[in-house]
Amino acid sequence: MTFSRCKLQLFLRLVLPWVALLVPLQFASAQSEAAEIPRAYHGISLGMAPDEVKDLLLQDSWFNYQGEADVSLLERPRASLIDAGGSLFINRGLFQFENDALSVILLELNPETIDWFTVYTKLEERYGSPADLNPQKAWWEDGKTRLALERPLTVKYLDLGVFEAAQAESTDRAAWRAKARDEFLDEF
Repeated sequence: MTFSRCKLQLFLRLVLPWVALLVPLQFASAQSEAAEIPRAYHGISLGMAPDEVKDLLLQDSWFNYQGEADVSLLERPRASLIDAGGSLFINRGLFQFENDALSVILLELNPETIDWFTVYTKLEERYGSPADLNPQKAWWEDGKTRLALERPLTVKYLDLGVFEAAQAESTDRAAWRAKARDEFLDEF
């Protein structure tokens, strides 16, 4: 073995483990520096009551909220929705409530004034790599909140606790309907 080859092997033995250790730490620190997922947009926070959201929408220039006429009920009796027009960058804002607490903020953005890739780049810069990325959507979450960017151009803030409870309720409701259907058919 030549002297330079010995130096190279020694170098690799001493330096390579440090490189292997430092590279993952660099990526981990970059991800840990990502901001916490927000639970609010323009002061409208998940968990707020409908009247609080209505008052804020009336004062917010990004929305063209006209008052009570924009409020509608969803299929579920404990759910309601505020539908507000937008201006400039937002075409429409939907604010969904479960048991009188805001659980979803959905913003349909204006593709004439902003594009999907620009929004994605800003979100990735601020919150790090998404938890999931596919051709239809990207989302970031922290256990309490999911922030999703969906195609064609929608941003969604979702309270994960309420979402998971609604999914469980939906599953229970589907099981109940299947059982009720079978019992109904047994009556013939």
